[in-house]
Amino acid sequence: MKIIEPKLHNDFEYEEEKDVTLYQSSYDLYFDKALIQLDEETSQIDTMYFNQCTFESVDFTKIHGLDIIFKGCDLSNCIFSEASLNRVHFKDCRMIGANFTDIKLKHVLFSNCQLKMSQFQNCNLDHVLFNDNQMSETYLSFCTQKSVAIERCALESLEVVETSLKDIDLSSNKIEQLVVQPNDLKGATVSEYQAYDILPLFGVNVTSN
Repeated sequence: MKIIEPKLHNDFEYEEEKDVTLYQSSYDLYFDKALIQLDEETSQIDTMYFNQCTFESVDFTKIHGLDIIFKGCDLSNCIFSEASLNRVHFKDCRMIGANFTDIKLKHVLFSNCQLKMSQFQNCNLDHVLFNDNQMSETYLSFCTQKSVAIERCALESLEVVETSLKDIDLSSNKIEQLVVQPNDLKGATVSEYQAYDILPLFGVNVTSN
């Protein structure tokens, strides 16, 4: 699946301040190892690169984010509610307990991120790629999806509720104690090995004979 890359400029303004509050007019900025907060009036951030920055339980409610890279950042317990993210990459980020609720994600990448106990609720997922993530105890509920890929992720105790996994290939992922209903799993692809763990969920006994 092709994800459109964030459209970043080559002439970023390097921000040396290490304790930063982003305002409505913030754009074309590069932050390195900074502590980031949002002003209450901020509704849009775009064309930014955050390298090893810390967002301490920042509330991104109703934020529109466009063309952004988060690299090696700590976004644990951050709230992304009623927001939209377009052409945004999360790479090597710590996102334990992050909450994505009533959000639109389009051309978004989560790569090598710690997403344990994160929640995706009532999300619109359009061209979203999850690869090489730790997603144990992640909660995925009442989401709609178009062109979603999940590759080489650890999905222990992943819980899926009223979210179709149709056309998603799960075969490269580590799946244990998956919680899912048959209707949500219909149309997904799993490996033969995974089937031994999944079929008992639906009352099917598996034997090697």
